[in-house]
Amino acid sequence: MRTVILVYSRGGRSLATARALSARCGAEIRQILCPRYDGRLGWFRAWADLFTGHSPDITVTPDIGPADLLILGGPIWAGRLAAPLRKAMEQADRLPPVVGVFVTRMRDGSTLMLDADLRHLSQSGISPETRLPLLSLLRGDATADLARKAMDRFCATLAPLLSRRPLPALTLSFRAA
Repeated sequence: MRTVILVYSRGGRSLATARALSARCGAEIRQILCPRYDGRLGWFRAWADLFTGHSPDITVTPDIGPADLLILGGPIWAGRLAAPLRKAMEQADRLPPVVGVFVTRMRDGSTLMLDADLRHLSQSGISPETRLPLLSLLRGDATADLARKAMDRFCATLAPLLSRRPLPALTLSFRAA
C-alpha cells in the first residue's frame, strides 16, 4: 500500500509538519509548487487571488505517481485552505482516496470556509458519509509536545485506513497550463 502526503507550504511550516507526519505514518511526501506566489510579491498575489477567486497554476514535485491513499496538507489563509491546495482539490475525482487533512494556521479563527473546502474534498474520501480526520496546528505547535501528541492521535486515527487497500492505485500528474 502506497500512501502519499500532498502538501503546499509557502513558509515551510506545513512542509515541516508533513515531514513529521511522514516519519510517523510512513507516507511519501509530494510538494505542490506555485511559482506565482514566490518572491517578494508572492504574498500580495496570494491575497489578491484569495479575494478574487483566481486559481493559480501549480505543479507537483515529484509527480504523485501511482498511489492508493492521499493525505492533504497546507496552510490556512483567511479561514480557507491555501489556493494551491484548493487547485489540487479541483480534481478531487481524479485523486486517490483522501484519508486525512492537516492544516497549519497563524492563529485561531473562523473555519466556516474551511468546512466548505473539507465537505467538497470528502467526495474523494474513502468514506464520503463521514468527516475526514483533520489535524490543525497553530504557529509554533510543530515542535511542542502538544503538537506531537496531536500528530500521534491523527496517525492513530488513520492507521486502520492506511493498512488496507481500498481501490487500485491511481496516477495523477499536475502540470502548469
